[in-house]
Amino acid sequence: MIDKKTEADIKAMKSFLEFWSKFHSIYDAAISKDTISKEDEDRFFETKGMIKNKYDELKNALEFKYVPHGRLTDPVSDILALDSIRLISEKNLKKLNDDWRGSYIFLNSILERLENKKRRLEEFSSIGVFFKRIFDRK
Repeated sequence: MIDKKTEADIKAMKSFLEFWSKFHSIYDAAISKDTISKEDEDRFFETKGMIKNKYDELKNALEFKYVPHGRLTDPVSDILALDSIRLISEKNLKKLNDDWRGSYIFLNSILERLENKKRRLEEFSSIGVFFKRIFDRK
């Protein structure tokens, strides 16, 4: 049996993970440079806005509840500007990277749960489910 909602949730999660990775790549590339250009800042903030919008859409679309919202957005909201990265301590930079990695792992675990749900649903016969619903109503 194919569940369109689960299929859509998987697609949305994969799309979000692509943006999440892109955002981290932009961040890594920008902070590795000696100077951060206006183009780097603009691309960073544009992607940051898309991440927030995609996360809000994802959060509203998925049926199960997440760990609090901050779990996924802390790494994003901690970076207000790329220039400020050069001013934070090594300890805070390590925490930021750990948060980012933890969020990525958490997102992948949600994707894995969705894919497991899809596999379980594929084992059911849609005709059998249809008849079960009919008999349960009587």
